[in-house]
Amino acid sequence: MEELLQFLYLMPIGVVKFRLSGEVELMNPMASALLMPLAPTGSLRDIYTTLAPLAPDLKRRVQQFPEQAGIIIDQRQLQLQPPSGKPRTLSLTVNRVSDDVFMAVLKDITKLREQQRKLFADQQRFRAIFDNIRDYAIYTITLNGVIEEWNQSLQRYAGWMAADVEGQSMRTLFPPDDPELPRLDRFLSQAERTGSVEIEGPQRKRDGSRLWADTVITALPDESGSVRGFVVVSRDITERKRIEDDLKLLATSDPLTGADNRRQGQIRLAAEFARHDLEGHTFAVLMLDIDHFKSINDRLGHAAGDAVLRALVQTCKSTLRVVDAVVRWGGEEFLIVLPGTDAATAVVVAERLRAEIAAVRVSIPGGASAGLTVSIGVAEAAGEDTNELLRRADVALYAAKSGGRNRVVRAA
Repeated sequence: MEELLQFLYLMPIGVVKFRLSGEVELMNPMASALLMPLAPTGSLRDIYTTLAPLAPDLKRRVQQFPEQAGIIIDQRQLQLQPPSGKPRTLSLTVNRVSDDVFMAVLKDITKLREQQRKLFADQQRFRAIFDNIRDYAIYTITLNGVIEEWNQSLQRYAGWMAADVEGQSMRTLFPPDDPELPRLDRFLSQAERTGSVEIEGPQRKRDGSRLWADTVITALPDESGSVRGFVVVSRDITERKRIEDDLKLLATSDPLTGADNRRQGQIRLAAEFARHDLEGHTFAVLMLDIDHFKSINDRLGHAAGDAVLRALVQTCKSTLRVVDAVVRWGGEEFLIVLPGTDAATAVVVAERLRAEIAAVRVSIPGGASAGLTVSIGVAEAAGEDTNELLRRADVALYAAKSGGRNRVVRAA
């Protein structure tokens, strides 16, 4: 009994044993400390009287409790406002032990309530952020990529509603033709192994349109440290991507015609020479010049000349392969790089290209139209350097122009 009493007195929670009448028979020091602010006279002999300011229905509920034993009040929160000091929150639980034996348990949960309030405030703050940002989508997924929870950021970001995505694979948010889609499982495995992974690429909006996104997938550990899922943050970088593409285009292409510029042409030539030297891949070049281009400018104006240049490049691109490079080398002179092509094949390509260009009629501002022809010099790489290859192609071009124009000449 002494050990039990000592145990009760040392408990960090308040324990009160009382009778049906409210008479207190036993109270440990913690209970006294918690209840004393409610007893101005210092008397704690009647629990109903003591707790009346906070739980005025306690007497009625205890005396009308119909069971022989059980919980009468379960963790009711009581707001204590002492005359001096900070407000406190108590938790009250009342049990019936037997006919005339009742037990009240009191706990000071002030710090717990403050933590709960802060947690709730943080949750509301984060929820407000997640729901109202427009250029980000933030959502959680399971280990196998199933979307767990929708929030308004997904709707603002790409129009997706809860019914569209909850319980669906995150693949729903990616275009079905995205080349990175088959690697999504590997991305999740990497995030689980290393903590996070970042990917960049297209994502699909609810209306079927696309945006360009930077996506970070971060592992979410549980209490034991094991990964239980992931949080995904996607950022709309469509505008940044457009600017980057525009800058790249400006750096590599001719703004008037859309052909590669001379610097990009030199890069393409260097790449083909490297393949030729390392792997033996052959390639050829066409040096192409518009016949009597100066007279077009003089007779019809520079706007007409610009239209002719654009029509030429468009015809070249529609006639040649995707791997072939069309380069504006200077003025009305163009260089075409043909990977994997020998001289004989290059001549066939050049003749076809010459005929296609000769059949074009170019619409001129003001309602007129004009035709054009080209002279083409053909040269196959034969182990020389860039300057020598281009010199040979240029000599062949000069021979084509000297021989009457609108023709193809193969370099010796």
